[in-house]
Amino acid sequence: MTNKKEDIFNFPCEYPIKVFGENQPDFEKTVCHIVEIHTGKLHANQITIKYSSKDKYISLTVRILATNRQQLDSINQDLQSCPLVSYIL
Repeated sequence: MTNKKEDIFNFPCEYPIKVFGENQPDFEKTVCHIVEIHTGKLHANQITIKYSSKDKYISLTVRILATNRQQLDSINQDLQSCPLVSYIL
């Protein structure tokens, strides 16, 4: 039995990307820009923002329509390379 990574998802599919970092002025703009490079323009209803109890950290959930595994890998790689991003789920 073969089990390719593509078999896990039925593309295209909705896919949430959760990104955490320190609450910096450009965090949301930078993360959205990175995702938009791979998906096209995001709409406000695709983005959920949560702040830590003391507003030191921010969590951004971006819901995209993922078209293939390569797209997800590219987004993940670009977000990992961003100095504002602490970690990604």
